[in-house]
Amino acid sequence: MDRICGAILNKIHALSPAGHYVIVDEDELYEAFPEDCERTDDALERALSALKGSGYIDLKYSRGEMYCVAPLKEYIEESPPPPPEEQPVPQRRRADFVFVSAFLGSALGSLIVSVIFAVI
Repeated sequence: MDRICGAILNKIHALSPAGHYVIVDEDELYEAFPEDCERTDDALERALSALKGSGYIDLKYSRGEMYCVAPLKEYIEESPPPPPEEQPVPQRRRADFVFVSAFLGSALGSLIVSVIFAVI
């Protein structure tokens, strides 16, 4: 939602509780525009149609400079999802020392048994 739509929606919510219609003059809606935005009929119509299309307001009628609108829901700015936490990468050992020691122990045992049989 752009700044103009947010300002107009806040103005409509200030004038009427949710679900209740209120008749608003065009000049009141222009007062809600941000300072650096151009106050034109096209910008107002575009903002009202965007709010109506998104389901934030219900526009019953617009005759001349008068609008009958009802706020339906408030705009809650969605915060971006938090970045995923980096999981620590487990450090991998180059060799499994338990495997190497077991292998060397069995090789030494076999060597001893072979020497004993060779001598006898």
